[in-house]
Amino acid sequence: MTSHTRRVLELGVGLGLALTLVLTALADWHQRTAARVRADTIRLHILANSDTWDDQLLKLQVRDAVLEQATETLRGADSQAEASRRLTDILPELEETARAVITANGYDYGVRAELAETSFPTKEYDGFALPAGEYLALRVLIGEAAGQNWWCVVFPPL
Repeated sequence: MTSHTRRVLELGVGLGLALTLVLTALADWHQRTAARVRADTIRLHILANSDTWDDQLLKLQVRDAVLEQATETLRGADSQAEASRRLTDILPELEETARAVITANGYDYGVRAELAETSFPTKEYDGFALPAGEYLALRVLIGEAAGQNWWCVVFPPL
């Protein structure tokens, strides 16, 4: 093996090692950042009774009412822990809000509001993305909760 070939091989191995270190560091940074985002965020997750057009429209009306009430409740909250406490305190009121929308639209579906760890896929918004993973979520389950769902971020406010 010539000295030139040996230098080329050493350079190749060195560059490969450097690239591996950089990619490992980037992956670690991304995982830490994603974990921090999940730990600081509360998602809103609304599940419709079914996939019928009417149930999907009802889901959106429930979403609007619950989101308005939750947004007002969370105004000034400065941490996920505080937001979680505030939401826990008003879960019965959020159920009543959803129930009022359901009844006003002529349905008698049951409704349940809860805070629960929930798996979400990656979701892209204008200018940023939320990584996939487990998030604390304010979940509103309408009737059988067997229809398409809808989700967004309830805390921190976007």
